[in-house]
Amino acid sequence: MQTIFWIFTLSFCACAHVQHVAAQLNQTESPPTLVEPGMWRQARRRSNLADSCTTNGGATGTCLTRFKCMRQGGTVNGYCGTYGVCCETNMACGTTTRLKRTIIRNPATFASDTCQYTIEAFSANVQQLRIDFEQFELPQPVVSTTDERVIECQDYFEAGAFKLCGVNAGQHLYLPFNVAAGIDQITLTFAVPTRWTQTNWRLIVTQLEAPQTSTKHRSTTLGNFGASTNSLQDLRNIFASHHADYELLAPAGCQQYYTELTGNIRSFNYQPTLSYPYMPETSYTICIKSTPSASMIEYSFSKFSMSVQTDDVEGYDEACHATVHTQGRQEDYLLIPQSILAKNTAYQPTYYCGTNDNLIVYAQPPYMMHFSSDDLTLDATQETGFSMTYRLRTSIL
Repeated sequence: MQTIFWIFTLSFCACAHVQHVAAQLNQTESPPTLVEPGMWRQARRRSNLADSCTTNGGATGTCLTRFKCMRQGGTVNGYCGTYGVCCETNMACGTTTRLKRTIIRNPATFASDTCQYTIEAFSANVQQLRIDFEQFELPQPVVSTTDERVIECQDYFEAGAFKLCGVNAGQHLYLPFNVAAGIDQITLTFAVPTRWTQTNWRLIVTQLEAPQTSTKHRSTTLGNFGASTNSLQDLRNIFASHHADYELLAPAGCQQYYTELTGNIRSFNYQPTLSYPYMPETSYTICIKSTPSASMIEYSFSKFSMSVQTDDVEGYDEACHATVHTQGRQEDYLLIPQSILAKNTAYQPTYYCGTNDNLIVYAQPPYMMHFSSDDLTLDATQETGFSMTYRLRTSIL
């Protein structure tokens, strides 16, 4: 008799809990978004930052259980956490992955001139793809055979609107990967027609998830909660909102995103001791995370060298970007909105170009810069880009 009493009590408590959850789910007037069962894996509690680990060889790996590592075709190369192993998961050319985080490393030998990787969405909450170039070395761009004013990449990496070659280790790139907007896969391509012996790449590719919009199913009776095919998905959506990659998600429109209070930024293919040209026909936005404790940002350039319209003027505004578009006019610039010059705070340029080492610029939020280069390269020794240190500040003084 006592056993029956406890079973009844537990059943009553479970029903009461279900009624409470059902009441929460019924407080909306819009139906939930339907997700095909089994189509997407739900976001994990573990953040991407917690997943990162260092292998015995000093490379970046993913912290997984030994079983998950082996199931994904990975190699155990160290230990992490309490029971985890540092797993290296390397995609082969021509393969597809749905892993939230994977490693792409160049093959020892190339079977063809093209190596493609297909990234499919890990979950319905994916919004961005972040690519970290741990290693990246391809041949430098060369002068075009059809136009000596144009340089081009023979071997290159292509993703979305980006085409890169040269040396880009330490750089990163954000691509839109919004499943809700219909983008559920991205192709990364390496073209290697020259079969250069020093070709080398190692990419850390991470799918970043945002919290799914909370949608709760309307129901007028408790019986509908038990019979609804969407109630389980509603509960998953509630819990999934705690699993998003908040710290890594970049603001919309940003192709690079820096989240620390201070850091280093350089243009693609920039090398401090060599005059490598930056990529032609490249346009991207660099963003830095703001903080309530800072009211401005300082950009301190150790090197700045971009083409300029005329050599007899400083490289600001009209010398970099004409008000009226002129066919054939060379225009490479770094746009910094709401900026002022440290050497003369009365001067407030927006476009920067020319050669201007030891340049210091202050700017107000939002903290962003836009790099733009045209398809012409008149002087490859001048069009080498920039290297700078940024730091958030409370004031100019």
